[in-house]
Amino acid sequence: MKIQENPLPESHEPETPQTSETSEKMKDVHRTAIPVKIIPPTPVTPSPVSRVSIPSFTKTTPNELYRKLLPAVLFLLTFVTVMTILLIYMDTVALGAQQFRVNMSRDYDMARIPAESPTLVAYVRQLHLAPRAPRTPPPTPTPTARVAVLDRVLGELYNGTLVEFLPRGGRDPTAAFLETIRGWSGVAVRAAPRDFLALRGAARALHACLSPTDHPREVSYEEAEGGGGTFRSRVLCLPLLTVLLAADVPRADYTALAGAAVPKALAALPYDRLRLKVIDYRSTDPVALNKTTQILEANNYTVAATFDDGIMYALNDLRQE
Repeated sequence: MKIQENPLPESHEPETPQTSETSEKMKDVHRTAIPVKIIPPTPVTPSPVSRVSIPSFTKTTPNELYRKLLPAVLFLLTFVTVMTILLIYMDTVALGAQQFRVNMSRDYDMARIPAESPTLVAYVRQLHLAPRAPRTPPPTPTPTARVAVLDRVLGELYNGTLVEFLPRGGRDPTAAFLETIRGWSGVAVRAAPRDFLALRGAARALHACLSPTDHPREVSYEEAEGGGGTFRSRVLCLPLLTVLLAADVPRADYTALAGAAVPKALAALPYDRLRLKVIDYRSTDPVALNKTTQILEANNYTVAATFDDGIMYALNDLRQE
């Protein structure tokens, strides 16, 4: 749609000189540009505000997201693994310590192993019996009252055999005299660990206690220490028959015993297969001494001598040899 322009009607009034001059000035004003100075606005600096920048995971690609999460996942897995191993280790150590305390306080009866078991005898002979030669020459011992009784019962015997089965203490003076002066040999047994390690002499040493039964046992042994302390250890208790067979002395000439287990240990012996010529029981307990006397008298023994610390018994038919 076109709009038709209608020109204004020209004025036919005559121009005066003043009007013409004014018109020219107005044209000059329109042609001349008036300079305008534009002042830029002053920028306002906002005060700094601390903000926590949170990485945007929604705008990242899956590979980039995995790359960012991988260190955190690896750290978490490592931490969980280490803590799990540590907890398992602590539980294992605690259970081991608890089991150790239980084992140290519990006695075990090996009732299925008889005293004359060849395996048990070989085990004691090969792994536990060992000679312990003196480091320095021992002093020359003197004869004791028990040596005089032995000479009266056996005669002045040389190269005999002996069994010294005591719970604690050093070498017995009677056994030391027989070994050093008359050349006897045999076995010396101690239950106390320190006393066992201190044993020296011709007799072989054995670390064990006397079992009151006809089978071995494993018991907890307590030994007093200086300062009021107590040293606890595990000791294998062996029947007397096992020790006699392992040391090859089933016909020992002299057997010295001590401890509360002796009466029951003597009652468990098969006397028809043994020939212990002299038995010396060291005890001050009248009940134990009376019980031992009854057991040995029932098995062809008689009282040979009495001492302040025990009784010696001799086999009745020694004079027939």
